[in-house]
Amino acid sequence: MNFTLPPFYIHDFIYDFVVAIPAAIVICAAVLGTKKLSNPWVNRKIIHLSATPAILMYLYIFREPYAFFVYSLIITVLLLIHHVKRSIMGWFQFENNLGEVYFTISFAILSLIFWHARNVGAAIMLFMAVGDAITGIVRSRVCKRRCKHWIGSLAMLVSTVIIGYILVGTIGIILAVLATLFERQGTIDDNISVPLISSITYFIITLLGT
Repeated sequence: MNFTLPPFYIHDFIYDFVVAIPAAIVICAAVLGTKKLSNPWVNRKIIHLSATPAILMYLYIFREPYAFFVYSLIITVLLLIHHVKRSIMGWFQFENNLGEVYFTISFAILSLIFWHARNVGAAIMLFMAVGDAITGIVRSRVCKRRCKHWIGSLAMLVSTVIIGYILVGTIGIILAVLATLFERQGTIDDNISVPLISSITYFIITLLGT
């Protein structure tokens, strides 16, 4: 696997930055739109889902990774500021819970690391944007509160296996299973554990295969 970053070309960066505006609008609309909904945990998952267009643009449209990286970094900083200033957006943010910050910063890191294997990077992002969102929404319907019910894990497993296999093949299934297992554990925030374990596992498999 090639771990080197592509050269930075300002015209490609500007092109991608402008093309990404609709995806940014979708995310902003999700953030503002969920303000009227009552369940902050479900709101967070809806916002997770809203990142899907941006991920697909990264996979199929963008010419370089830096615009995606900058957008992710900007959103991370904006979210973090609300925590630092103790002015959280309570319809999806929580005191002493930086999950949404880990979510966006992980996207920034993944976008650079996996540029030369965008299918893998996009799969891992979709594990979080789609798979983790589905498990949270399903669990909320069953538990009526935040919980780690097995039905949610099953929903995540099905969705991530489909995503992983389509984008990465057999290895993607392995990554999906591990992502589901590490989402279910409650020790480490899943916005850290899912991308970290998925990435490390892919690196190990790649190295063993060389």
